[in-house]
Amino acid sequence: MAEIKGQAIDRFLENPAPDQPVILIHGPDRGRVSMRAKALVKAVAGDDADPMNVIDLDASILDSDPARLAEEADSIAMFGGRKTVVARMDDPKGLVKPVEALLSAPPHEATIIIVAGDLKKSHPLRSRIEKSRAGAAIASYAADRRDIAALLNQTVSDFGLTIEREAQDDVLAMLGADHAMSQAEIEKLCLFALKDGAITSDHVQASLVEGSAHAMSDVSDAAFAGRRDAALDALARALAEGLEPSVVTQMLLRHGQTLERLRIDIDRGSSADRALAAARPPIFFKRRPAMEQALRRWTLHALRRCVAYLDEELVTTRLDQALKRTRLERQVLRVASEAARSSR
Repeated sequence: MAEIKGQAIDRFLENPAPDQPVILIHGPDRGRVSMRAKALVKAVAGDDADPMNVIDLDASILDSDPARLAEEADSIAMFGGRKTVVARMDDPKGLVKPVEALLSAPPHEATIIIVAGDLKKSHPLRSRIEKSRAGAAIASYAADRRDIAALLNQTVSDFGLTIEREAQDDVLAMLGADHAMSQAEIEKLCLFALKDGAITSDHVQASLVEGSAHAMSDVSDAAFAGRRDAALDALARALAEGLEPSVVTQMLLRHGQTLERLRIDIDRGSSADRALAAARPPIFFKRRPAMEQALRRWTLHALRRCVAYLDEELVTTRLDQALKRTRLERQVLRVASEAARSSR
């Protein structure tokens, strides 16, 4: 069996086995799936990889031409070197045949990374990859309290800080099960407390509880409702309050992911009221009208496209701490423009 589990996951992501070139990363925790996929691409391709050797294929390409996956994997890189082919599909059932061919005759100069949604054990693609010696599968589930506690302690240590026990309990009580979201919140907390050397409950209260929640909710609500001018005004207020650029993008991404989950529930037959009432974490009642307005505008396809865009932008904002305001404005305007186009 080639299902990677537990502590072996991190070891595999840092040093993937060369004899397992077909890798599936899937699961219900989209943030964790995305983080692991990025880590794997970095491990395979390297920091200075030739962009021509990293091929990204999404559903818009693979739905109509699934054979493209094998074609890219089998073709020789233009300037030599190993190719990394990333296929992104929520349900990659259409890739079963090309993946079977790749598992039967694994490529020598390519690694195939398939990034997918929550696939059951019986899913044909997952089943074939897990049973093959040339394949590896990593399931990404929502983090439990122990996972988040480990993430908190590791991140605090990486920043050269310590954290009081009471503050640790406060953080764990506030963070959800999404690994990527939790990491962003913990990093924000560490940056806030960096000059003090130790994280206290006061830091948690100021950074995670009070922070800039009101300003950021105004940016997100206006952008996803298609109100461009209001969104830019709210962004200006948030930046004036000292909000970090990566936090702005992170909150936009979180809002988009929340709407995506709600849209899925509604498309499956739930009413907007029931979906909002059942949302976890709970949605503050004063924000429900704005959420309802956004849900009337956005289709699931448009939300997924927007979330993918913001996810990529988040990488840039974290790498470039001196991010210019114009880039943030471009992010907000793109979301607002997409909302206007996607009106249901």
